[in-house]
Amino acid sequence: MRCEQCRNKIRGRAYTSITGRKLCDRCGTRLQGRTAGAVAGGGIAGARSTGGWFARVKKAMRG
Repeated sequence: MRCEQCRNKIRGRAYTSITGRKLCDRCGTRLQGRTAGAVAGGGIAGARSTGGWFARVKKAMRG
């Protein structure tokens, strides 16, 4: 199965977005972070920066 965002092969579990798209872990993490930024009222710029921040935090938590 391939990620519908970046077209890379999905290894492990696929993230399913609210719209039903199958995403790899990297794209799913960025989508979650961007969604949180947009909901928090950051607009487009806030959503983009929150997406990158969330991805870095998740990576650091893995070790």
